[in-house]
Amino acid sequence: MPVHRCLLETVNWIFMSLEEKRRLILALDTLIRSKIPGKADYLAKRLGVSRSTFFRLIEYMRDELYAPVFFDTHRNRYAYEKEGIIMFRFLPAELIDVEQAKKIAGGNTSKENSKKLFLSVSTADTLQT
Repeated sequence: MPVHRCLLETVNWIFMSLEEKRRLILALDTLIRSKIPGKADYLAKRLGVSRSTFFRLIEYMRDELYAPVFFDTHRNRYAYEKEGIIMFRFLPAELIDVEQAKKIAGGNTSKENSKKLFLSVSTADTLQT
């Protein structure tokens, strides 16, 4: 039975819309920034997802958004290793450091790579005042 549940949760994650993933990521980001204590089970319940979906969400944030998320065992909460922002929108060139964006993209600003590029960098480095 556990194999079927795991398979079902994997299929649900694969077919989850980008909008739903975005909503969950922003909700988790809010919990992290609010310094809400709790392990995966508690935060998954707060988000309304399973524990395995919660871990897929953390993995997605790390691997695809380059968010430096970790579990702080001393404070019993998830946190970011450094300050930054998660962005899910088009930014005009005048609002970002284009050279920094190219470095984040590995120098590759092709259409294929730009589809995968989500910026999660320090506001001090990217936003002009």
